[in-house]
Amino acid sequence: MMMKKVPKHTVLSGLVTFLYLSAAPPVSAAAILNRRDAAVSANDWDPILKGDKSAKCADLAVIFARGTFDQGNLGPWVGGPFHEALAASSKSSNIAIAVQGVSTSDYPADLAGYIEEGGSNSCAKGLGTTVQKYISHCPDSKIAIWGWSQGALCAHKSLGQVGSAAGNVIALGVFGDPIRVWQDDINYPKIPGNIKLLSYCEKTAPDPLCADVKETIPTSATAFINGLVDTWNKVKVTHMSAAQKEALKSLLIELPKQATNEITQLGKDLVSGHLARWMLTPEHFWYGIDGTVKTASDDLIHLYKGQRQS
Repeated sequence: MMMKKVPKHTVLSGLVTFLYLSAAPPVSAAAILNRRDAAVSANDWDPILKGDKSAKCADLAVIFARGTFDQGNLGPWVGGPFHEALAASSKSSNIAIAVQGVSTSDYPADLAGYIEEGGSNSCAKGLGTTVQKYISHCPDSKIAIWGWSQGALCAHKSLGQVGSAAGNVIALGVFGDPIRVWQDDINYPKIPGNIKLLSYCEKTAPDPLCADVKETIPTSATAFINGLVDTWNKVKVTHMSAAQKEALKSLLIELPKQATNEITQLGKDLVSGHLARWMLTPEHFWYGIDGTVKTASDDLIHLYKGQRQS
């Protein structure tokens, strides 16, 4: 995974200003997207969660909620690269970091969870339960809750599900957080004073799920879906990893299929002024390519060190 900055114009071709929701869809036949492949999954918490008495507790335990359609429990677009950045930070800082993705059985990461619930409720519950279980075995560990796209909404919701373990949570981290386009309908939990919000949104070449972007209103829900498929057909793959390239292939199949399943709600959102919930440009996928995940990892390490010294 390349972590250096790359020019945005090399990745996009013929960018359409209105687009769709979410992240990388499933690729059933691709071995590189196997659920336990390091490019898309992390299960560092498993020994603790399964009661292995020889397992060591992490100094900093990170749990990540992936985006819609993402494969594995992290996904290739943001979660996988963030895991790589954290692994490098762990080695250079001598901080024991354990990374876990939200269980695929708790969180299907489908479009329905995003459009119908404003972020999967089962994801939030599963994430909260997992954090509580980890802390029951490792009461001195610090927790960082992270998410991207729909996973960011899950991360917000999970703050109402962590119970007494909230005292161990030091950070809520989000990439491309769509909360601004959902807050008029959903009351997300307030962030407690002991938890630092670390939020990353592409605003230079804006990510319309988290930045203020002028919308181009399509003539119909079907025209909207056709337009976003056309846009994704033109995206260049030069700076994508192998896992991201495979995910993009499936995105072109899953995106229109699942959007069509939700076309009634899309039509309602066009009329009610909630099109922003569906808008997504390739910049929404950029966080794992342009070095943002490295910045986020550094910020989290800095936060952890500051709390440890206080």
